[in-house]
Order: sequence, then structure tokens, then C-alpha cells
Amino acid sequence: MNYSLEEISYASACSGKTIHAKIYIPKDKAPIGILQLSHGMIDYVGRYEALADYLTGEGYIFAGNCHLGHGKSAGSEEELGYFADESALDYLCDDLHSLNSILKERYPTLPIAIMGHSMGSFISRLYVNKYPQDVSGHIIHGTGGPMPGILPLGKLLVKLFILARGRRYRSSFVASVAFMGYNSKFDKSEGKHAWLTREVERVNGRDLDPFTNYTFTVSAYLDLFRMLGQSNSARWFKDYPKKLRTLILSGDMDPVGKYGKGPDYVYKHLLKNQVGSVELKLYPDARHELFNETEDCREEVFSDIVSFLEKLKK
Repeated sequence: MNYSLEEISYASACSGKTIHAKIYIPKDKAPIGILQLSHGMIDYVGRYEALADYLTGEGYIFAGNCHLGHGKSAGSEEELGYFADESALDYLCDDLHSLNSILKERYPTLPIAIMGHSMGSFISRLYVNKYPQDVSGHIIHGTGGPMPGILPLGKLLVKLFILARGRRYRSSFVASVAFMGYNSKFDKSEGKHAWLTREVERVNGRDLDPFTNYTFTVSAYLDLFRMLGQSNSARWFKDYPKKLRTLILSGDMDPVGKYGKGPDYVYKHLLKNQVGSVELKLYPDARHELFNETEDCREEVFSDIVSFLEKLKK
């Protein structure tokens, strides 16, 4: 391993909640920059240790907090998959800001970029608009574009469940609808996680890990749909920091991004709104979790991330 690991905790913006975070620090090199993580849905920071090892080997600190309702930040099994009673999107952004402030206090001279994966990309997209001075780079990883027609129906469905069963109800039906069709382009022999990566054995442990094997509450699905809608709104594109260096990464076989269409939409609309430095890279045949893809693809992705971070030092 190229890093020493520090685990910290701090008060969430959501009253009474505690956020847990990890900071991976290069062992044998003076740090030259920081990549902060906003992880995905039913996910946690510890799943990114291959990326952490690569980055620390190149001299970069890798740090991330577990979102509300995720990993150790959930606090209990009952809280997994539940964000907050209200204002969840603000709390998620504010908790990223708190970790960013801790990192800046410790390493005031180092450039910081944020990388959001999947649901975390929708959160990071809202975060950089709310706190435009926090970071000098933004990596949007495994993201999606707008879902006209589908999104309003999804919101209506979960609102009905909330009215009938309460905010904390967990619906296998809602979960199946949310992920419907994700595996449709892949061979059935690859199993239910085929949409995540071509190297399915890398994610087979999800079913045995309590932090990746639970059902979102219906209110959390409503929050997810809200962040997806807000981060693809005309207002979001208009307000995006024009000088923020941005890199969009996705597999061209990622169903979350509609096989490249979603990331391309985000890329073109950022350009249309005069964002000065935005790049898009689609990896052929790669799926949703680029950090868990085939070795060759993974190495290319990690190298591309480092190349992006290098630009922030100039």
C-alpha cells in the first residue's frame, strides 16, 4: 500500500448526525494535491481503495466522507438508505463542504478537486454550484442526463408510497423500477451486477457487505430523483462555475448514462453555457464503475485522473 489511512468524524449539517470520513495520505512522498470523493448510492468510501492506492503512489491525498445514510455515517442498520427528514440535498452538500474545510485547514497550499460517482456525481454537481470556491477541479464520473417523462413518474410513485407507508418504508418494487433495464444489454450469465463492470467478480462481494446490500427508503429515492432533476436543470447549467476545470468520465456501456448519451448531454450543455475548460472521455465497452473495470481500463482511468489533477497545479 502506498498510503497511511486516517479515519475521522465530524458533525453533520443534519442535527444529531455524525459523518465518518477517511483520508488516505501518501506514505513516502510529500503530498502535491488532493482528490475529494462524493461516493455513489448504496456505496461507501472504502470501496475506492484501489484508486486511493494509485493516487497516493503518485503523491495525491485521497479523502472522502460517507454520505448520510451510508457506511459508518448511517450509525445503525435502520438508518442505512435514509438521508434526512428534510433538506437532505443541502445537508449532503454541506457535509462535503465540512470535509473540504478540514482538508484546507490541514493542507492550505494544496489544490483540491472533487470527484462524484453516480449518485455522488449528482451531489457533487449541486455542491460545486453551492460552494464554487471550494475546489479547483471537478471530475463527474458515471453520471446521467435528464430523464423527461420518467422522472416525474418516479417522483409521483415514491410520493404515493410516502403517503401510504411513511418516509422510511423500503419498497422492493420501487427499487426494481429504479434499476429496470440496467442489465438488459448484458448476458444473463454475468449476473445481476453485470451493469456495474465487465469484471463481475470484483463486485460479487456486494451481496455479503452490509454497506452495499440494503434497500433505499422511499424518501431517499425521492431525494435521489430531486438531485437528478436539479443537476440537469437549465438553472444548474447556467449557474455552473465558468472557470472550474471539469472532466466527465463514463463507460460507453454504462446504463446510468444511457450508454454515453447522458455524459455527452452534460458536456455539450456545459460548453453551451460558456464553461471554459470541460473535457469528456468515454471508455469503449466499459460499464458503470470505472474504478472496478478491467485492469487495462482501470489503469487508463486512474492515469487520466492524475493527468487532470496535474493541470490544477499550473
